[in-house]
Amino acid sequence: MSLLARGLNVVALAAVIGVLIVLLWFQFARGELPCALCLVQRAAFIAAGLGFLLNVRFGSSESHYGIVIVSAMGGAAVAGRQVLLHIATSSRLSGPVVFGVHFETWALIAFCTIVLFCGAMLFVESQFVEGVRDVRPHALAQYASWLFVVIALGYAVSALLVCGVGVCAENPTGYQLPWK
Repeated sequence: MSLLARGLNVVALAAVIGVLIVLLWFQFARGELPCALCLVQRAAFIAAGLGFLLNVRFGSSESHYGIVIVSAMGGAAVAGRQVLLHIATSSRLSGPVVFGVHFETWALIAFCTIVLFCGAMLFVESQFVEGVRDVRPHALAQYASWLFVVIALGYAVSALLVCGVGVCAENPTGYQLPWK
């Protein structure tokens, strides 16, 4: 795996981590509870991040990019459905707005960007060349990997707080399990 390819995968993983941190901040610091569709989109971001994590830790692979692409396409489908629901119902009660754009629209843009990035990486990366590949991640890649794992575990706890042990509410109004 080339240093450039690994670096681009670390940047992609860092971007997913950044999205997840922003979403956690809005949830806990600003009190914006995620709806059921939002939780599915967050799971899709985590699954896409897992594909990038696998590329960073073990070297690039078509199957790792496949995980990212399938996850991002699923997330884009859910985000697109949520965007269409808000358009069709003229709902003013959608999630937070950042730079004039709602979260579900940002998610749709992010998922489409992830798919395009992976497609480009599959075309330009020299992973198809036979031979020995150096798969040892450097320190920054290791930190990003562990940060992603911690955040993914944080999301599991977050979903448990919002949904409890049952089915998630469509539009939650409070936490099912106390956390303060």
